Amino acid sequence: MSFFNTDEPTATVRMTGYMSYGPNTDGVASHVLQNGETYDVPKSEAEWLISSELAELA
Repeated sequence: MSFFNTDEPTATVRMTGYMSYGPNTDGVASHVLQNGETYDVPKSEAEWLISSELAELA
């Protein structure tokens, strides 16, 4: 599953934590990457999530 709109190559990660992001108007994030779920994310995002210990390669 991917919520990212980019042409950057992706990597598949399994979340080991939670991360919310995206524009919002009411204080609630547009999207949440949930613990235990697998997502296709841009490689640069995958590198950041893994280095922050929020995800691992799936």
